[in-house]
Amino acid sequence: MENQQQSTIVDDEISVKQDLAAIGLSTELIRKIAFAAAAGRAESLRVDPVSAPGQLAYIHGVRELRLGLEREGWKINRDGNVEATVNYDLGIQLFFQNVDRACSKRNPQAISRKGKASRDLVAAGQTDMFTELSHDVGENVHGAVPTVWIVCVSSDGRSVRAEVSRPKRFEGSQFEDFHHRIFVLDESFEPGFEPSVRDSDTFDDFDVKISRKL
Repeated sequence: MENQQQSTIVDDEISVKQDLAAIGLSTELIRKIAFAAAAGRAESLRVDPVSAPGQLAYIHGVRELRLGLEREGWKINRDGNVEATVNYDLGIQLFFQNVDRACSKRNPQAISRKGKASRDLVAAGQTDMFTELSHDVGENVHGAVPTVWIVCVSSDGRSVRAEVSRPKRFEGSQFEDFHHRIFVLDESFEPGFEPSVRDSDTFDDFDVKISRKL
């Protein structure tokens, strides 16, 4: 069973660049996304709603991701009210996710609970690009359900971390394991802005639900 297989963790500079390039990404772009999300989080003020830091991190992270990828032919997709950025030729759909801690031995935990849309998307695209498709990506992937990869970012005012990882199928409200984890960024710096109210990050940044006002 797939969940019994250990995650592949890639953290050396050369392999990171190679694996990111295989899915149409670069170290430079992921760094820009992570720092944009951290800067967005830092814009939150004491008087803002408690979910503001997570919302701002998500908005700025997705914005930087899409601005960097649209020029490379990636497309915005919002099917099922889920915000994805897709490269149909590569067979990759990319998401931004706030997590508790990226680039650690423990699997990153999404701050927001995952719903049915997340589970269905992950389950529908379970193809191992680094084995089955490594020699003939275009022919095999085009027209298939794109594989889900997630840009996982964590920041706390003292550090910024980012990894790009491919989740395995999961049953509950949280990612349980990953096929492949690419560690891109793990940097610490002098403490800057820290919200005086603990950030709950309750904004659901993967399954976006739309409801009418009453």
